[in-house]
Amino acid sequence: MKNLVLVLFKIGLVLFLALGVALVLAQAVGLAAGSPGLVSGAVSALGLAMTVSAGVTGLLGFLMSYLFHWKTGED
Repeated sequence: MKNLVLVLFKIGLVLFLALGVALVLAQAVGLAAGSPGLVSGAVSALGLAMTVSAGVTGLLGFLMSYLFHWKTGED
């Protein structure tokens, strides 16, 4: 169970970070090209997937704190 949650957490982390980078790069290209459609279209295309994957990854991280018995203040 621990290994499965850890693997899912790592996949989710890579997924939402990659989606975030793609979103910012698309918006930067739209800004440089002066294309407001590209800036807002990037959010429409990637925003929901990025937000959902970040939320699920956050919940998996919270679950991991219980599975791995993390304590407050430990390094």
